[in-house]
Amino acid sequence: MRRLLQVITVGFFLSGLLSAQNPRRDRDTFVDLFRRELAFRELENSRAEIDRELALRRQARYLERQFISRMNRFVALWSALVSEYNEKQAFNIKLAGEVAKAFHDLEKSEGWLKQNAPAKEAESKGNIR
Repeated sequence: MRRLLQVITVGFFLSGLLSAQNPRRDRDTFVDLFRRELAFRELENSRAEIDRELALRRQARYLERQFISRMNRFVALWSALVSEYNEKQAFNIKLAGEVAKAFHDLEKSEGWLKQNAPAKEAESKGNIR
């Protein structure tokens, strides 16, 4: 019996040291985990947005370089055509064809301004002044 009383006393003493699960603490832990997860997702989303913006900038620089390259080719051919005409007083049809082709390549490039469809229709009808 004495042994039983000692076990019960020790049991009560140890049970007093143990705290019952606090539902508020569990909820706070869940909220903290949820906030942490949201913060990580926000970081991932911002990183994806930065990567997307960098890719768009790289693409824009590439298109700009392509446009400038085509423009330089056209200008060089035009200068050659003008120089030859001024020096020889003759028109080089082959060089003029290359100039025309370079200009059409320039027109078809991404950097060239496109006309709107309604403006083209109005222009073809003679409505634009």
